[in-house]
Amino acid sequence: MTITISVTNPTSEVLEHLLAIAAAPGTAVSAIPDGHWTPERARAYYDRLPPRARDILRAAVQQGGRVSADEVRVEGKSLRGTTGPFRQVLREGARADPPLWPTALPVPVRSVRVGAAVIGFDMIGGNDPSDPLMVFGKVLGFRVEGFRADGTPVFSPSE
Repeated sequence: MTITISVTNPTSEVLEHLLAIAAAPGTAVSAIPDGHWTPERARAYYDRLPPRARDILRAAVQQGGRVSADEVRVEGKSLRGTTGPFRQVLREGARADPPLWPTALPVPVRSVRVGAAVIGFDMIGGNDPSDPLMVFGKVLGFRVEGFRADGTPVFSPSE
């Protein structure tokens, strides 16, 4: 049995009661916020993506959060349908029994469009260690070399 409780700005009395429940024998408590990616969540998500979506995510991480469509296009083929798996895998993992991650987890990769044309892909992130860009970078074996002026990381492969 899994019980999920979300509490926003609890009073000290409510927090005291919740901590008492959490201290009960056999209780496992996770203090990871629902909307945050963790290395475990990122690895499970990445492993479930189809190969083309994995390539896009990896390229976006490698380039610090943004990759152009031309860089991930395979032999001039259309990018139609390449962004669907990012949402689909996220939904399926949240509905699994037991859930692989919470439903509040944000989609890490989004398409950038001009009209109907996909011109690139962006990852949510910056230099916060819990940002998807940083978490996926770590999971995919990249290390942070530094940060650009806009705060996005510069990655290089780990040795």
